[in-house]
Amino acid sequence: MQDDDKIIEENWAGDEWEARAKGNEGENVAPDEKLTKEVLDAEHKVRQQEADRKAEEELQQQDVPLPEPSLISLVTGLAAQAMVSMGVFPNPATGKNLMLLNQASHLIDTIDLLYEKTIGNRTNEETQKLENVLHELRMIYLAAEKEKHRRDQS
Repeated sequence: MQDDDKIIEENWAGDEWEARAKGNEGENVAPDEKLTKEVLDAEHKVRQQEADRKAEEELQQQDVPLPEPSLISLVTGLAAQAMVSMGVFPNPATGKNLMLLNQASHLIDTIDLLYEKTIGNRTNEETQKLENVLHELRMIYLAAEKEKHRRDQS
């Protein structure tokens, strides 16, 4: 029995044990080593499932109640996207401030479209907010356009 223990210790000593467990040492893999590879694979699968579960739980925690949809919240969201497109705020996906003026122009035009299409259906507060947002975005757009032109000249 001691000879068997010695053989096992010799087979699994050193850095080769993981390669043996994964079956990377060749075709002549002992049944014990195949079993160990299966155990390692199963452990990896369990760890991956646990990581996936934790990631899903984190996303679920972000699912908080939101305020009622409104014209102002829609316009505010579009305005924030326009500001990111003009480089005022960093892009949340990249963390970088980029000037994508075609995109910004499209978003400002979309807000203007909402302004035009909702005439007669807005409250005074909504009208004032839309006018303020459009004015502010257009001023920022002009400044961003000037800055981009200056950068292109350099």
